[in-house]
Amino acid sequence: MSNRSPIIIGAGPAGLTAGLELVSRGVAPRLFEASGHVGGLARTPCVDGWRVDPGGHRFFTRSEAVLDVWRSLLPADQWVAVARRSAMLVDGHHVRYPLIGRDLLTQLGFRSGLYGLGALGWARLRRRTRRRAAPESFRDWGIGEFGRHWYEIFFEGYVRKTWLAEPDDLTSDWANQRIRPIRWRDTDGAAARDVFRYPRLGPGQLWEAAAAALTDNGVALSLNSPVVSLRSGSGGWTVELENGQTASGDAVFSSMPLRVLVEALEPEPPEHIRAAAAALKHRALITVGVALATRHELPFNWVYTPGRDVRVGRIQNYTRWSPHLSPAHWRGTHLGLEYFTNSDGDLWAADDESMARIVEADLRALGIGDAVERIMFVRSPFAYPVYGPDRMDSVALIREYLRTHHPSLRPMGRNGMHHYDNQDHAMLSAMGSVARYFGEDADPWRVNSELRYQESGLLKM
Repeated sequence: MSNRSPIIIGAGPAGLTAGLELVSRGVAPRLFEASGHVGGLARTPCVDGWRVDPGGHRFFTRSEAVLDVWRSLLPADQWVAVARRSAMLVDGHHVRYPLIGRDLLTQLGFRSGLYGLGALGWARLRRRTRRRAAPESFRDWGIGEFGRHWYEIFFEGYVRKTWLAEPDDLTSDWANQRIRPIRWRDTDGAAARDVFRYPRLGPGQLWEAAAAALTDNGVALSLNSPVVSLRSGSGGWTVELENGQTASGDAVFSSMPLRVLVEALEPEPPEHIRAAAAALKHRALITVGVALATRHELPFNWVYTPGRDVRVGRIQNYTRWSPHLSPAHWRGTHLGLEYFTNSDGDLWAADDESMARIVEADLRALGIGDAVERIMFVRSPFAYPVYGPDRMDSVALIREYLRTHHPSLRPMGRNGMHHYDNQDHAMLSAMGSVARYFGEDADPWRVNSELRYQESGLLKM
């Protein structure tokens, strides 16, 4: 191995990928993870054969380099092919998502369909004739994309519930990649092509394999090791852990939340940089794995619940992801209920008993109020970076400050760059950061700049 001595903060997809890239170039980093597990949000907690995927992680990409990593970590027999089928639960109807024109015109009533079509036509006409703000609010974008009627039915309540903010206070930067347009043609063909891969034991299976590969190559991976401060000097970097131990290196690759990274820097950055960091917000996520003895034939991977009658924001049907997320003997229903909250919100403060009561009330409201056979709680404090109106300017300020004053400090990944990335984007940002460390012309900040990433050109495993 070389005499380089990089430090990696965070053992999610970005941190583990950076480690694999460094090892492939003959460098053994040290890796510190604040929690007791690897994979970040893409972990798969398991108790007695019950597995919970906290976010519903689809595996798709346009990058051969990413595919090569996935293939190298898990053999072909450890992947399952999953046809995506999702729905939005509105007024008791499971309306297929991505939205399909013929469903919108008929499923919620003929009058609603005609009204929605007229509102969409008016919105498209207005979009062509007015100058668009940059960036648009999510509400303006949603009305322009779907028309006011269908936007209000499907998206306004859901965005309030999941982002915990008013749609006017969110920018639409993430929406083109995360929310697909209405399908008017070839709906059956498009659905047939919408197939992704998934590790048979959940996403954590992949990242646990990555951690094992790093350990086999001599990488020191320390769990339960939060970094509380970072100091740079003429000899490189010194990071201090919560337990008082320190480590030194010539560079730092950081996937810890960008706001937390700025707060941990010593000497303290200027006030305007600290203010920019303080403006960056996250949503927390509580995923509740629920086993019901009754078999409910729910033909969807995901069901989105925009209505106010339930607190759950999205429901995963784990059986349709992989039957191996449940014990082999199980013949009932295994669901994952996702609750979006702030780290200081009432849901986050609720103990397991209080959360169980909320879950049972939601199940009754959804008409599946069977006795709960098993329940698991998985809490993720930094699940999703919020796209508030100050995000773009704040990140730009911090990025320039780090480039100028700390060029060997390399933020990467969803939280490290405060960018709503998929797994493959997080991996690509890590690959770009490592390439730049070796003097190559790579810019990890340009990763995930495509307008409609999910729509075409995805590679098959």
